[in-house]
Amino acid sequence: MVAASFGWDAGSLSIVDRSLTTVTILRLPASVEHAYGSQGIAARMQSGVLTRVQSLPDGGFMSKAVVGVDVSKDWLDIARSDGSEVVRIANTQAAIAAWVLAARASVLLVAFEPTGGYERELRDALQEHGVVFVRIHPNQVVAFRKSRRIKAKTDRIDAQLIAQFAAEELLRRGLPIVIAGDETLRELAARRRQLVDTVQAEKCRLALARSALVRASLTGSIAGLQASLEAIQAALLAHIAEHPELAQQHALLQTLKGIGPVSAMTLIAELPELGRLSGKQIAALIGLAPQNYESGRSSRRAKTGKGRSDIRRVLFNAARCAIQHNAIMRAFYQRLVEQNKRAGKIALVAVMRKMLVTLNAIARDQQPWKHHAA
Repeated sequence: MVAASFGWDAGSLSIVDRSLTTVTILRLPASVEHAYGSQGIAARMQSGVLTRVQSLPDGGFMSKAVVGVDVSKDWLDIARSDGSEVVRIANTQAAIAAWVLAARASVLLVAFEPTGGYERELRDALQEHGVVFVRIHPNQVVAFRKSRRIKAKTDRIDAQLIAQFAAEELLRRGLPIVIAGDETLRELAARRRQLVDTVQAEKCRLALARSALVRASLTGSIAGLQASLEAIQAALLAHIAEHPELAQQHALLQTLKGIGPVSAMTLIAELPELGRLSGKQIAALIGLAPQNYESGRSSRRAKTGKGRSDIRRVLFNAARCAIQHNAIMRAFYQRLVEQNKRAGKIALVAVMRKMLVTLNAIARDQQPWKHHAA
């Protein structure tokens, strides 16, 4: 699946994964029009990282519009940046398909915000009919709203803001893009993570419970959750085994000591960009790239964070294992602590980043870790 946002930078046209909005493009920069004519580039992005590009369909840019969509549970508000009337349709497969079929010839880009799954019907319909779309981070729309000094908030206003943001900001930028992975695998991995967290919470409650009835209830709940967890994990491994490329990558990632079957499975499911970005890009995407803060005489210590916390959690546990059983990572960790006088947690985060960059190289080269036999 490829979702994209649209923009240009230094004479190049690119599209980014951000949100759904309808916006009319009134004019393209001369450099872009000259270089690309009626063609452009579509793509997805996350955390400022470009990962995949797809050609936009042929057709003049001038005659097409950018659309902004505000997604709710029961309906969609669809706006165009040219100020046309906002249209509301039901958030159902049939209604969305009908709208896409009617509008696709006149739409260049559709932008929308992720809404926890309510946008899936729209996303699937756009993908099926070859309409370029992009998911916009809500924080970007909030900042755009503030810059316009708009205080009122309705679904229709939100759709118009998304459309205007896509037309005025996304089309002006040269934004990077992201690869969408296997949706089935990602959903199974998310369910596994939910079950793991729930089992741990129930075990903590059981440790403090005194009532025999409550303890019996918790014990039964834990047993049922464990059975579900085992079934989901088996389904994950079976899904990977059914796809030779995934199975090969699952085996290759485990050649890095510290990465086990579960860690490799989670990385494949929730980090489809692995092997397709540079080391710096993948670290920034996950939130393991230090971010400096300097203003005047003020200078704060660089911090890591943001990005994909679930992947960081996997790498945290893998790094703890690696500094015990992986000679290369253990030596790296000890050098940071003993020679560079780094705090243990800072050194551990450095190990996490080093492991991530190494895993990225393994996935990119499709070769086992060079020290795996050591």
